[in-house]
Amino acid sequence: MSEHVLNEAIAFAVRAHDGMTRKASGQPYILHPMETAVIVGTMTNDPELLAAAMLHDVVEDTGDTPKEIRERFGERV
Repeated sequence: MSEHVLNEAIAFAVRAHDGMTRKASGQPYILHPMETAVIVGTMTNDPELLAAAMLHDVVEDTGDTPKEIRERFGERV
């Protein structure tokens, strides 16, 4: 997979977390996965790992399923 997977994951995460805010700060929730991806980006430039960072809370916090993530982004993500 290429960096396309990262672009797809960013768009997916933005959609999945649309309208959500962080409980403590009230900031848009999407900032959290973005910050996570930045941290992962200091350790690797692997697009699949960066995509996984963007998506790490999607299953827990939205109606999207692990199966959807696997089918769309692959087993590794």
